[in-house]
Amino acid sequence: MTHPPRRRQKMQATLVVGLAALLTAGFTVSTTATAADQPWMNTSLSAEERSDLLIEAMTLEQKMQQIAMKPVANTTIPGCDFSAQGRHVEGIPELSIPTLRMTNGPFGNGDCLVAPESTGLTSALTVASSFDPAVSQAWGDIIGEETRASAHNVLLTPGINLSRVAQAGRNFEYFGEDPYLAGVMAVAQVNAVQDWGVQSVAKHFAANEQETARNTMDTIVDDQTMHELYMIPFEMTIQEANLASVMCSYPHLNGVYACENGQLLNDWLRDDLGFKGYVMSDRGATHTTAAAIKGGLDLEFASPKWFTPTLIEAALTEGSIEVADIDRQLDRRFTVMFDLGQFDDPINSLTTLTSADIERNGTAVREIGEQGSVLLKNENGTLPIDAAALSSVALIGAKTFAGEAKFNSQGPSNAIVVTSPYTVTPEEGLNNALAAAGSLAQVTYNDATDIAAAAALAAGSDVAVVMVGDISREGVDRTSLSLPVTDGVDQDALVAAVVAANPNTVVVLKNGGPVLLPWLEDVPAVLEAWYPAQEDGNIVANLLVGLENPSGKLPITFPTQEREAAFATVEQFPGVDPDGAGPLPITATYSEKLEMGYRWYDANDVQPTFAFGFGLSYTDFELSGLAVTPSTDGTAPIDVTFSVQNTGQVSGAEVGQVYLGLPAEANQPPKRLVGFDKVSLNPGEKKTITVTVDPTASNHPLSVWDTAADDWTTLDGEYTVYVGNSSDNITMQKTLTVDTSVTEPTEEPTQEPTEEPTSVPTTEPTSQPTNPVDPTTEPTDPAGKSLLTGDQLTDANRGEVSVPAVAAQGETITVTVGAVHAGREVSVWLYSDPVLLGTRTVSAAGTVSVTIPASTAPGDHRLVVYTPALDLIGWDDVRVTAPTGTTNPGNGNLAVTGAEWTAAASIAALMILAGGSLVLIRRRRASGES
Repeated sequence: MTHPPRRRQKMQATLVVGLAALLTAGFTVSTTATAADQPWMNTSLSAEERSDLLIEAMTLEQKMQQIAMKPVANTTIPGCDFSAQGRHVEGIPELSIPTLRMTNGPFGNGDCLVAPESTGLTSALTVASSFDPAVSQAWGDIIGEETRASAHNVLLTPGINLSRVAQAGRNFEYFGEDPYLAGVMAVAQVNAVQDWGVQSVAKHFAANEQETARNTMDTIVDDQTMHELYMIPFEMTIQEANLASVMCSYPHLNGVYACENGQLLNDWLRDDLGFKGYVMSDRGATHTTAAAIKGGLDLEFASPKWFTPTLIEAALTEGSIEVADIDRQLDRRFTVMFDLGQFDDPINSLTTLTSADIERNGTAVREIGEQGSVLLKNENGTLPIDAAALSSVALIGAKTFAGEAKFNSQGPSNAIVVTSPYTVTPEEGLNNALAAAGSLAQVTYNDATDIAAAAALAAGSDVAVVMVGDISREGVDRTSLSLPVTDGVDQDALVAAVVAANPNTVVVLKNGGPVLLPWLEDVPAVLEAWYPAQEDGNIVANLLVGLENPSGKLPITFPTQEREAAFATVEQFPGVDPDGAGPLPITATYSEKLEMGYRWYDANDVQPTFAFGFGLSYTDFELSGLAVTPSTDGTAPIDVTFSVQNTGQVSGAEVGQVYLGLPAEANQPPKRLVGFDKVSLNPGEKKTITVTVDPTASNHPLSVWDTAADDWTTLDGEYTVYVGNSSDNITMQKTLTVDTSVTEPTEEPTQEPTEEPTSVPTTEPTSQPTNPVDPTTEPTDPAGKSLLTGDQLTDANRGEVSVPAVAAQGETITVTVGAVHAGREVSVWLYSDPVLLGTRTVSAAGTVSVTIPASTAPGDHRLVVYTPALDLIGWDDVRVTAPTGTTNPGNGNLAVTGAEWTAAASIAALMILAGGSLVLIRRRRASGES
């Protein structure tokens, strides 16, 4: 399958190109998707304008049909048979509204009775353990491609609740306990999925951190804790990935069901977090009609119970809702669909994965699993296994964990419904890896139903590999953190017996969350593999044998006992009956507030079994040379620079982790994660990395939520920067001072126009850039290092850099740097002088932001991106114009900033001479949205 072009490009570039074609054609407006009776299919209009036109053309009956799911047979898609549990909103062909078909992602369970064949993906915890957004992007690219191939256009992923409770049944679906880490992973994944023209739905909003009594329970969480912890991953995904949809959760939040909670969905989600997409309920999580609609819910899941025509009409009649409320529900969703191209390129057929697709995606899953596995213990160099010295390997464990590939579980029924093209069992994987290492060792499997026989096999083998785990699943929380009896096997007793028989025993964990390890002191090596899915055998064996070096870090703390941290009391988890009237609803109180996960262990000086961010390697690393920006006004970026050296004998990767401690008066836990960078190093190699902490970023790294002011605030005072390779192994620290009374120098701000132009200049453009690069002059940076000259920038080294086609003087623009991993630093130059626009850290979305100097002469310029060492990354061209409302001295053309093609701009375009340039103005909607 061929990856489609990225859909959400800057509209300016698209429209300038479209204008040239329009002018060449003699000013005749022509679009392939436009029909005289369907003006909303005119692709030259903005998504918002198209949505407005469509809604205006709909009858009330059509509108009511579109605000609730209802399973309907997919008669036009052979192979996608009717499912009574289907996630489906039937389209309206006469209005060109496509059908919505939704899938639960890597776990199957979509709109077709039998899920099409798809890649068996690892758990989300595996992805988070990589501490590498590129891994999450790869995961999202696979599922985005295969969602589209399976004829679905909505993916009910990612889950970005936090792992507050170690026993929570769905921890394996989430990215761990830290809001920043979860947000970074979600941003990368959502961007990858939506690049396929597939909607991504983040869930479950909000404070849905347990499964026990989830349908009726009440969660009590204060305003500050919600903003600083549980809403941060959603805010990051909204701001950095243009998230299509949010799924509201089952429980009550502070006494009101989430899916009709106006404070949650309107005040917090839309006003505070800036969400512009639509909200759908979880299945059966809608409880009212008018209250839910007024509360901010846009789509009922699944077969309508509360959003039926009868109840909607009754609510309209009594005046509890208005037609405008329904229009608003539809506008949010239709705008998303237009923006993602789902009207213009509807997804309405099954596409069979080719053998090349299967091989490529299988390789990617194996690499994801290898990077996301965590080496927890390795005494005396037990791992990697010395394959050359082996003659026998005992593979021991219950069938679920050692006899077959361990997939993610799905739903309360624990049915694995993903149909993967193949699986690799643990035995097959060990045989593959041993053969690759040149070993002739014999692998013998024992299913441990007879523990004595398993121990005897271990005693007679060179090494014993014991695979154990749990079965985490939706709808049920684990009753204990101990390893459960599975397939009739007492797993803790099994490990104790095997290691007693053979001290050269390695334990592999396959679990969906933290577990207690009573035998840990006796076992020399432990590898955490989570749920590796279809490539299980290869992932684990490659790491055990040393074909790959573990580099994962724990995204979730392993506790020392059943009750501690945010699950220390029954009042916290699973909750209690507050009035004694019982048995439901129970109330779970987040009384720990901000002290959740590693923050609790830090604040209470408790050493966990394994800390957040912990993970070993087969080599050693040294972090040194910490340097930190000494001061900031609370808005200027902070550069945290340090070196990482591989001091061992084999290649490996280390994650430098940056935490921040706030001033004492902030009343915060000792530190919070604010940045990280994963770096691969050969033996002896040393690299200097810079992690930039942006105080204005969507994770609010320096700020606290001021409930009284209903806003974020940054306190003056001394902040401490901590750097280490886990939350409990800080090896360097420095302080910086924040003084918000000091004004940092900033670029000249720009104002977005709110009025359409009243006149259209018709001056011919100049044929050459106003300030062309002089190829005879070699530009240099302030340090005297040579940059490339203008004539050295050719198509051959253009790279994957992308910028808007047009930018105004003083405008801040987004630069896409496709070939650079998130967290890496780049320097951005504007040729023709050249001028250094700044050194920036690449975001999880693969972008940086720079401001075009207000003094830049209008005309064509070249924006060039280098590494800090002045290695070229790539370049792209940008035409700089005068700001709106001024005369453009460069070429005299109309200069209107923004991203929407308005009616006025369309008419203006017809008046411009062929070859002229046009930048289009953004129309402000009456609601204040743009």
